[in-house]
Amino acid sequence: MNKKAVAYLVMSISSLSVWELLAVTKIAGGKTQTILIILSLIPFVYSSFILLKDYKFENSYFKFIFSLFICYQLLIVIRGWSFSYNDLKTYMQTWYVFWPFIIPLFVFFDKKIATFGLLFKWMYYSGLFFLFISLIFPFLLLRMLTAETFIGLFIPCGFLLLNASYLSNRKVNLSFLMFFISIISLTYLARRSSLSTLLGFLVSAYFLNLMNKSKSKLFQYFPLIIIISVFLLFSQFFENSKEVLFNKIESRFSEDTRTGVFELFFNDLNNNMLFGKGMNGVYYCPMNSGEIDGEIYQAVQYRNLIENGYLQLLLTGGIIHIILFLLVLLPAAIKGIFMSSNQFTKACGVVIFLRLLDMFFYGLPSFTLAYILVWICVGVCYKTSIRRMTNDEIRSEFKKIGLL
Repeated sequence: MNKKAVAYLVMSISSLSVWELLAVTKIAGGKTQTILIILSLIPFVYSSFILLKDYKFENSYFKFIFSLFICYQLLIVIRGWSFSYNDLKTYMQTWYVFWPFIIPLFVFFDKKIATFGLLFKWMYYSGLFFLFISLIFPFLLLRMLTAETFIGLFIPCGFLLLNASYLSNRKVNLSFLMFFISIISLTYLARRSSLSTLLGFLVSAYFLNLMNKSKSKLFQYFPLIIIISVFLLFSQFFENSKEVLFNKIESRFSEDTRTGVFELFFNDLNNNMLFGKGMNGVYYCPMNSGEIDGEIYQAVQYRNLIENGYLQLLLTGGIIHIILFLLVLLPAAIKGIFMSSNQFTKACGVVIFLRLLDMFFYGLPSFTLAYILVWICVGVCYKTSIRRMTNDEIRSEFKKIGLL
């Protein structure tokens, strides 16, 4: 049962990104997209009911603080809930409005090591599918809107790299290839926050596998790969492209597109700093209509999105929301990284820690496989019985399902 449920879970979430790509490229939209999303949500809900079954708390602190966090999130949802058709459609189709209040329940994801092995497999298969699509339609990686949708699907492959010692060299190498293509795409597009996220995963994966003496050939030769890549980048062969690329990156890094938005955000939220504005919270931020990659954006007076993970929490639930969020995630990261006997739970701690860093730059809580993975990792890091397992015990469980 778990095997099918994990497959349904990963495929349903991945399919949502496919529908988003169809909408961005104007192949499908409107009612068609709504129907496709509903068709994807059905297996997601079904698989979630099957997989969210580990309700046993092994840590009293976690039981208390997570219960408090969930109760507060429920209050935020109640404060903002509306039964109007447009609002209900927004809840279903806008990934950062309603769904972030549901995703934390994935701390109850089944904690059997075999189930995580299945999750590894299907994240790998999902990455392969989108790698195949990107190789057939490379232009999708050269447009900002489509590229970020694609690359969001490759980020869970960073979790595979963090656990390279449990995987075959083929899986590790192909996961690295997906990451490498993503890094090239984001470098070309000069996307600062997404690029820093991928590089964070890559650097963390190298040191984690180095400390755990991983037999993965990729990480044994990783310094050499970096040296060769840097040498090629600065060689004469790429001289013309290099100048254009560096000018673009320099322009993006010196560009400040958020300061004005942040000022308007804090001015509007001045009287709601403690409790926020609820799930439907908006702030005054007039923006003119514009166009990105052929996608036309209408002028708006109020926005429900702020390009910063912590400020998004502040908008909906105020300072209390941020504090409770950190009280759940920060101890989980510490336990996973520093109080664990195996690479798997250390990798889970790193995933949480990287998300906490990413939220300073963007890292929006949203309905994505990457964010679901964060909360699954939170559940793992608070599980003392898993943290005490050795690498050999975990590797033995993975072998039973043919992961290695």
